[in-house]
Amino acid sequence: MLGDGTFLTAAVRVEAGGEALRPAFGARSLPLSLLGDALQVDDIVLESAQLVQQVRAAPAPQLPQRSVARLSYAPLQDKTGAPALRMTWVAVKLDPELCREAIEARGGGLEGAQRALVRVADHVASRITGAGFRAVVLDQDELNSAVATSACANPLLSGRAGRPDAAPQRRTMETSRVWRCDDRWHTTYAVERWPELGRGATPLPQLVALLTSVPAYATTFSLTVRRGVRQGETSVSGHVRVTGGSDTELVGVRRTLEQAARHAKVGLARLDREQLPGVLATLPLGGAQ
Repeated sequence: MLGDGTFLTAAVRVEAGGEALRPAFGARSLPLSLLGDALQVDDIVLESAQLVQQVRAAPAPQLPQRSVARLSYAPLQDKTGAPALRMTWVAVKLDPELCREAIEARGGGLEGAQRALVRVADHVASRITGAGFRAVVLDQDELNSAVATSACANPLLSGRAGRPDAAPQRRTMETSRVWRCDDRWHTTYAVERWPELGRGATPLPQLVALLTSVPAYATTFSLTVRRGVRQGETSVSGHVRVTGGSDTELVGVRRTLEQAARHAKVGLARLDREQLPGVLATLPLGGAQ
């Protein structure tokens, strides 16, 4: 679990079931209704539930155009649309102030809050398993690793920073349009307008696949569900983050993403001067605001 004293977050890693490890475009998708169902489990009320999916492009954009790997993989990618890697997490965020009685019923304090969150995480994992996927509730080290992976942090630099004798070193930087961590550059967008969804319209999983198919080092999509102002209502927010090896590389990636969004009738707003909050909203933290 992760937390700062005001909230606790747990995460579940979602893996393919008995099918291909890297399902092709249009393959069976995770039912998003489980996010809304997770907002209240028994007497436990959550602040939010979040789906994060990160796609690593194939062939990798940094490969030379005539490289053997690119020439070998390109025909397969054109045929199936399968990325090199697709990682999915569901994160649930608990605000103890929203369910004091539930926490007290489980012993109170931090331990009571942890027991409540474990109950919700197990419920989510059970729902994911019932949908035909494998689900793994992450322990502390695994959750730390998931956050670092979703941020595309350099594992070598992370390993050095974790040494007891390591000197403090700043690894991040933010400008108006990008946020950098180690040797990766990120630009995040908020979804301001969704296209028409429902029967006869583009299914949301296909929409996400379109937005995450841009030729970037990585593309991350986050969908967060919260309780609405009125009883029984829920609010939904979405973010898309593209990652590249340089600010210059991101210029073309941003252009491609914006064109894909217009084609799909998705309204994206680049979070200029708010890149760090945008990045936090795309990490498996349960839905940072």
